[in-house]
Amino acid sequence: MTLMIASTFGDAPNQATGVDLIEFRIDGPPTDEVVNNIPATLASSPCPAIVTCRSMHEGGLFDGSEEERVAMYNAALTCKNPPRYIDVEYETLIRHPLLLDALELGDTGVILSWHDMRGRPNDLLQRAAAMQDVPNVDVVKMVWRARSLRDNLEAFSLLQSRMQPMIAMCMGEYGLMSRVLAPKFGGFAVYCALVEHELTAPNQPTVHDLQDTYRFNDINSETQVYGVIGNNVEHSLGPAFHNEAFRNQAINAVYLPLHINKEWEQLKATMLELTNNESLSFSGASVTIPHKTNMMRLAEHQDEMCKAVGATNTITNDQGTLSATNTDVQAIKELVNEASHALVLGSGGVARSALAALQSLNIPTTIVARNVEKRDELCNIFGCTPWDSSTQTIDLIINCTPVGMIGSSDELASPLDTLELNIELHKDVTVFDTVYSPKETPLISGASSVGCKIIFGETMFNKQAELQQAFWVR
Repeated sequence: MTLMIASTFGDAPNQATGVDLIEFRIDGPPTDEVVNNIPATLASSPCPAIVTCRSMHEGGLFDGSEEERVAMYNAALTCKNPPRYIDVEYETLIRHPLLLDALELGDTGVILSWHDMRGRPNDLLQRAAAMQDVPNVDVVKMVWRARSLRDNLEAFSLLQSRMQPMIAMCMGEYGLMSRVLAPKFGGFAVYCALVEHELTAPNQPTVHDLQDTYRFNDINSETQVYGVIGNNVEHSLGPAFHNEAFRNQAINAVYLPLHINKEWEQLKATMLELTNNESLSFSGASVTIPHKTNMMRLAEHQDEMCKAVGATNTITNDQGTLSATNTDVQAIKELVNEASHALVLGSGGVARSALAALQSLNIPTTIVARNVEKRDELCNIFGCTPWDSSTQTIDLIINCTPVGMIGSSDELASPLDTLELNIELHKDVTVFDTVYSPKETPLISGASSVGCKIIFGETMFNKQAELQQAFWVR
C-alpha cells in the first residue's frame, strides 16, 4: 500500500480524510517559535505525523545552524505525541555524520531525503545506491525536478530496483505521473497538498486530485495508463471525464495529463519510451495541440478517417505499435450539419478535422489562418477557399486555433481580432469554439452578447471523448 502524505506549513488541519500521514514543515518560523509550538501542533494532528526541516538549497526555508535544527527536532521527538518519522537530508548527514546520534529518536523512524530543484543529476543511480547503504534509515526519499515525462520513468525504475522502502518522485509540470502511479511501482508514499493550505513543492497535487480525479487508492501493478498528450494540458477536461468513465465501467485504468513540448524530437523520443516501457502499461492517449499531425508519423495503423484528415486525436498502443483514429470529425459532424456556409479559423489538426467534417457534409467552406502556406495546402486537400472579406453568407464560424485558451499566449483575445477579421456577428450566425477551457472564451462571450447561436467547446469535447472511450475499450 502506498501511503498518502499531506504536507503543510503551519497548524494542523481539523481533519485529513483519506490521508495516512501529515508532514509538518518547520523550516519557516524562528527556532524558538518551533520549539515552543511543535508539541501542541503534533498533539492536534488528526493522524500520525512527519516533521521536516528543509534546507534552502533543497527548496526549503531553513538557513540556520545544525544545532538549531537538532533543537527543533528534539522538541518534537521528546514531546507527548512524537512524530512517526522525521525527515533528515542526506547532504546534511554527509556534512554532519553524527547528526542522528544527537537526536532522541525513540520509536520515531527516519526518512533520509534528497531534493534537486534544478533537474536530474548525472549521478542519480550512484546517489540512490549510496543513500540505501546508510544505516538506521527507515525510508529513502529521492525527489528532483523533471525535465520531461521521461524522468518519471526513471523514478519508477528506482522504485522497481529499491532495496528498502523508497519514495521516488518528480517535481514540476512534468512530475504528476510519478505521484499518481507510485502505487503501481511500489512507492512507499507520495506527498500532496491540503486544498486550503499553501503548496510545499512546485505543482504539488491536492489530496482531492489524487483521491477523486485519479482514484489513487485503486491503482496497482495491473493499472493501464492513458492520458492527453499536448503542450498545454494542465486545464484539460480529459482526466475528469475519462477517469470517471473508467470508474463507471469498473476498468482498472487511469488517465493523466502528459505534457510534451511542441518539438517533433520531443514527441518522438517521449512516445518511444512510453510505448515500449512494458511495466508502465501505456495503453492509449488523446492527442491535442500541437501534436495531432506529427503523431500520424508514429502511428503504424491509421483508419480511413485519420488518413482523410491527416491528423489524429486518439491513439492506442499494442506492445509498441500505435493505432490512430480521429473522433473530432464525427463529433463536429453531429454539431454542425445544418450550416449552409462555414468559416474555419486555423490550419492545425483541429482545423483539418473541421474541414473533413464539413467536406463530408457538403457544406461550402472558407478558411483563414496566419500560416498562408498551410492554409493553401488545406484548400487543396479539402476543396475549400481562402477567406475573402467580400463573403457575406457565412452562417457558421468554427474556431480551431488556441486563441482564448487558458495558458495560451492569447488567452484574453478573440481569434476574430488576432486574425484581423472584420466580421459582423448577428443572431443568424452560429459560433463554435473548439476551445473548452474556459467554457466561455472571449469569442463565445462576444458572440453571446449579440445573440449568436453558440456551440461550446465542452460540448464537442464530451462527444469526441465518448467516441475515444469506445475506441479504447473494445
